[in-house]
Amino acid sequence: MLALLSPLFLSLGACTPTVVTRGNLLSDTQLQKVQPQKSTRADVMQAWGPPTVAPLFDTNTWYYIGERTSQKGVFAPEVENRRLVRIKFSPANNDTVVAVDDLDPKLAENITPVSQTTPAAGKDFTFMQQFIGNIGKYNPSGDKKQQ
Repeated sequence: MLALLSPLFLSLGACTPTVVTRGNLLSDTQLQKVQPQKSTRADVMQAWGPPTVAPLFDTNTWYYIGERTSQKGVFAPEVENRRLVRIKFSPANNDTVVAVDDLDPKLAENITPVSQTTPAAGKDFTFMQQFIGNIGKYNPSGDKKQQ
């Protein structure tokens, strides 16, 4: 009887989705804590923490990016919630927040990473060539040569 019921219990456990939150997914109440022309860079850092992305050449803009996905079994994960918030600061006005923009998550695009590699100088050895080449190179007595 136990052998018949165990596949049933295992299949029921597979129906529970795995929910994963990545990045800094801000809620509406968190978004209201920062007000343009009132909040400063320090206020944003205290309310939301460090930015997800801070562009290298534009130090007056921060991005907070977050996403919640759920995955059932072996199926591909599905995006439940995604939010992208852009904060702009005014360096001339004591790092005051100039704008808080809740960007449209539909503007996000999937990218395909390039799988090319940069060739390195030297020889390419197989595993066996490396293994055989290292036999006898280990000297347990240190750098002293045996006479």
